Amino acid sequence: MLRETKYIARASILVFLLFSPTLQKLNSIPVSISTEPDLDYNYEYEKNGVYTKFSDWVPYKLHKWEPKFLEDYYEMYGLKLHYKENELRRNIFFLKAGLQKRFRHPRNALCRVTNEEEYHKYRLLIFMHMNLQIMRSYMRIASQFDKRHLYFYNLDFAHELKQSFEVADSFYKEAIPYWEASRKYADQASEIDYDLDLGTIETERYEIITGKLDFGQIISDHRERLTKKRETVGAYLAKYPEADKPNLDQIP
Repeated sequence: MLRETKYIARASILVFLLFSPTLQKLNSIPVSISTEPDLDYNYEYEKNGVYTKFSDWVPYKLHKWEPKFLEDYYEMYGLKLHYKENELRRNIFFLKAGLQKRFRHPRNALCRVTNEEEYHKYRLLIFMHMNLQIMRSYMRIASQFDKRHLYFYNLDFAHELKQSFEVADSFYKEAIPYWEASRKYADQASEIDYDLDLGTIETERYEIITGKLDFGQIISDHRERLTKKRETVGAYLAKYPEADKPNLDQIP
């Protein structure tokens, strides 16, 4: 009986509220349900006034980082599993820029150094490795304009091949000075009798000075094979001079 009385009282209060003039007046007030915030982020304001521009409170670039030292640029080097010329040119740009910068403080080096001789060898090894990476990047770009095998049906594009082989040879030439610089730094680093914890970089140094890693010969072999392919293309164009133009009919 007491429970039923409570239910009746609550129902009476609800009915009173529904038909209350005050509640009806509140219900007549329009309410915005828009999800767009009512903020003007770039409103005009007086610099000497009371208000402050909203965007002044928000930094335009969060976590901004600018490379400063050689190691900073080196750490920006990266190569995806599937890369193209743009990724290689990006790496070349950062590595070349890094070679013009100074090294970090020895305590922030890429490996532990305990004396001046170790730090000197560390710098030589980094120079060696960065020049080696630039050289490899140039060779990778060259390989994208070169052909491993030249088949008879490839001569349908003899005009394009002539231009492509010329570009490939120019990139092979670009790689040579960086290989020579790598070998020079490897020889200088080998004169210091300390082994640094730089992973495969010490291995690269050892393979260079022992002749196991000889990119000078590798580049020479690539250029010799490229010369033979260029001669084949040249002989074909000499025999069919009308083919020395873009072959638009064969392009799908």
